[in-house]
Amino acid sequence: MNSQTNFKFGKSHKLCSETKISELFRTGAVIYNYPLKVYHRENGLAYPKVVLSVPKRSFKRAVDRNFIKRRIREALRLNNFTDEVQPGRDISIVYIGKELPKSDILTQKIKDVLEKIKKGCKDTDIAAIHPAD
Repeated sequence: MNSQTNFKFGKSHKLCSETKISELFRTGAVIYNYPLKVYHRENGLAYPKVVLSVPKRSFKRAVDRNFIKRRIREALRLNNFTDEVQPGRDISIVYIGKELPKSDILTQKIKDVLEKIKKGCKDTDIAAIHPAD
């Protein structure tokens, strides 16, 4: 049972503060990897925090939105995102696809995004988001 303690996705890994979330969307870097759009930035802590979002515009039924969020959490947990990501990152994962994802494809996309974040995000796919004045 001790080997499973590293794979938990507990409250300490969830980003809940509205101010931190809005700051993340305003000033964070973004990675596009269809069907995911990922914002990330430093948070000053020793561990990463994650917030998941599935737009109501794309999926009207809450059951479908919760199903997608559950699959994303499972992919993060199985890829051991606390070890893959640099410590001290706030991450927002927005599902922008129009259809329900397959588990294996979503797991691969999450793995790719975590690798990009870990590499320091120096790829051309990444652009800094600046607030519109």
